[in-house]
Amino acid sequence: MAFFVYILRCADGSYYTGHTDNLEIRIAEHQAGEGSHWTRTRLPVEHVWSQDFVSREEALASERRIKGWSRGKKEALMAGRWDRLTSLAKARTIRPSTGSGRTASLTEAEPRAAIRIDQTIIQAVFAHAANAHPHECCGLLLGEGSAITHAHPTANIHPRPETHFEIDPAALIAAHKSEREGGPRILGYYHSHPKGRAEPSLTDRESAAHDGKVWAIVANGGIGFFRDGEDGFEALSYEVAPR
Repeated sequence: MAFFVYILRCADGSYYTGHTDNLEIRIAEHQAGEGSHWTRTRLPVEHVWSQDFVSREEALASERRIKGWSRGKKEALMAGRWDRLTSLAKARTIRPSTGSGRTASLTEAEPRAAIRIDQTIIQAVFAHAANAHPHECCGLLLGEGSAITHAHPTANIHPRPETHFEIDPAALIAAHKSEREGGPRILGYYHSHPKGRAEPSLTDRESAAHDGKVWAIVANGGIGFFRDGEDGFEALSYEVAPR
């Protein structure tokens, strides 16, 4: 079975990226107003690009990566302008934490947005990290807008879980399916650093999809929130709602 990543051009000129195992039916659903909320409110839509993959995991990874790209990079991909795509790629750098605030600061600017999260969710993430020690724990952050309403623990299937993490693809696929059916959105991911700091590591930066998702990282009794943007990780402030 083949899996596809596709891009649609919406009526307002925006682009929508998705993945499917039946391209013809999924495109027809979008065009009929039965696809995602984004495309339903921006009809008509036009199929402008697609690529097939041998596994759903590869398609998901590609979808996440492309969603984090700029408009220019998406248009270069659609046009097959590999030289242009390469020239648009930017160096991604990260600054070490100063340790002076609630979250690590990775840029000279203030964090651009606040994340709202319930205290019980943070406690659940800490408990997961403690139970997984000395391995890294991992899971999904679900919610709406900037509010994280659920932390869904998943298995860490990486062959070296003491220093790496990989979210169970079955859990990720199920969460994407639930999102498409009206469930909570996947706002991001969390994992722990049993021997590190509560900030993105070199391994994290090398494996990041740059898709705009939130990463929560737990280490040494602390937690940091970061946006995985096109230019690298950006620290986010956060507000904790009491129980």
